[in-house]
Amino acid sequence: MGLFKSKEEKEAEKQAKMKQWLSDRDLDELSEKDYKQVDRIRTQLWGTGMMGALNGFGGSEKDFLFQLQNLTAGIAEQNWLLIKQNDKLIKQNNEIINLLKDKNN
Repeated sequence: MGLFKSKEEKEAEKQAKMKQWLSDRDLDELSEKDYKQVDRIRTQLWGTGMMGALNGFGGSEKDFLFQLQNLTAGIAEQNWLLIKQNDKLIKQNNEIINLLKDKNN
């Protein structure tokens, strides 16, 4: 095995880690769109290097503000995902209600 990994190997490793992370949270069945959004949330909150807001608070006030900004962006992204999922549930519930009404008529 070589010392350096190719771009494809790094991407495959990243995808495997993401799939395991989703599996650990029982989120294996996400659609492609939701997968991408969850990946952005995960990167924002638990990313590598300085981009991960939850990788430890410390350092100067500037570092703290930068981490706080990343944390806020991750939470905002989570909120968009929750709004989208809530809308999907409302539509599904309305569809079930309409089917039950049609069946009873």
